[in-house]
Amino acid sequence: MWGQDDRIARSPWPIELHSGDRPQLHWLLEDNYEVAYECFVPKRGEGLLAAGRCLSAEHEAMASARVTAQCFSYGHAIGHAAATSALDGVAPREIDGRAIRDRLNRDGAQLD
Repeated sequence: MWGQDDRIARSPWPIELHSGDRPQLHWLLEDNYEVAYECFVPKRGEGLLAAGRCLSAEHEAMASARVTAQCFSYGHAIGHAAATSALDGVAPREIDGRAIRDRLNRDGAQLD
């Protein structure tokens, strides 16, 4: 169900690792990454969605994805997902992330 087209946010934010003796910063020069809808749908617990810094990601990815600017994008997307779930009577895990991406693009997100 989930795949390449279900990404609901894009970010060029650098990776900020604040562990060890010295913080590390890895720039994403002329690059970006996208975050998939499934990162916000818990594996257990029907009817639940997460947004903001609650996404599922590896440590290094989270070192970039946790930044406030991206969290705005996540909230926008998950707001659409919550509305879709409530209005269509469908569980969040059954929502096609591509539909959320399409709605975000209609709102001007420019993901495509």
